[in-house]
Amino acid sequence: MSAVARIDWQRWLRLLNKGFAVLFVGLLAVGLVTVLRTQDFTPVRELAASLDPATVYLAVGAAVTINCVGLVCGFVSWRALFLDLGARVGTPTAARIFFVGFLVKFVPGRFVALPVLVRMGKAIEVGPVRLASVFVLSWSIVALTGLTVGIAAGPAAIGGGMWWLLAAALPLAVLLVRPDLLDRGVGVAARVLRRPPPDVSASAQGVRRAIVVQTVSWIISGHHLWLLAVTAGAPPGASYLVCVAGFALATVTGLLVMVAPDGLGIREAVLALALATVMPLPLASTLVLASRLVSVLSDVAVGAGGLLLAQYLHRRRLRMAQAQTEAVLSDPVPAR
Repeated sequence: MSAVARIDWQRWLRLLNKGFAVLFVGLLAVGLVTVLRTQDFTPVRELAASLDPATVYLAVGAAVTINCVGLVCGFVSWRALFLDLGARVGTPTAARIFFVGFLVKFVPGRFVALPVLVRMGKAIEVGPVRLASVFVLSWSIVALTGLTVGIAAGPAAIGGGMWWLLAAALPLAVLLVRPDLLDRGVGVAARVLRRPPPDVSASAQGVRRAIVVQTVSWIISGHHLWLLAVTAGAPPGASYLVCVAGFALATVTGLLVMVAPDGLGIREAVLALALATVMPLPLASTLVLASRLVSVLSDVAVGAGGLLLAQYLHRRRLRMAQAQTEAVLSDPVPAR
């Protein structure tokens, strides 16, 4: 291939990559609008109007903050796996890839982000196989820890005392003792789905760190729903486990539905059924809508805000490196 043809091909490739990026942003906006427009928030407004305005503002602000902290813990868990699988990059570079993958949940179909992620990984010499392995392993940990935390809703929802809590802790305890079982489980799932298994595997230390931090992420995030429930008049003790654990269970269930933006409809149904065991169904349905609103606000704040900040830090680092290179090249070579 001639030099001119190579340059022309690279130019078209850059245009194609930019096209995918624009398409991703457009579909992301469509997904966010769909999530908000398809929900009737009238019950939330009516409930807020019946409460003290200062209490409502404080509760919503605290709920958004709590959920943001949980989401940041999720990034820390993903970064632990990303670095463990051999990606030697700084935090801003890792954050750019993570937050693109994070915001994918709002995109209908979610697959349009793949070319964007592959291009970002290639720019830092992280191949698509390794990048896919990171997301597969991370998603497995997210799903497993979320379902495990979700089982803890059993005592409050249908009874059973401490046995439910022990059942919830058992899968995580097994993985903390035998982290290699996660790689084996991912391999089995790949064979069942007739997909090639990941070519790389995480270390025991990396898996343990990711599991612990992701579990903390679920527990922290669930407290936003409990805070909203108590503010609305739900019994604090009886609603605690259902809110904290039920949020994790409903969110993971929604993530399994790939075609719905952020599990729209599925998550609400599961969460409403869980909350209805400790409060009237109308109040449960209103809290589900309030939780969706808080989640979208915190997702956008952490996802879009984190991506913009990471992009800014990444470009500043590139400019600094380029300036240093130019300074070295412009220095005169000392005469011998």
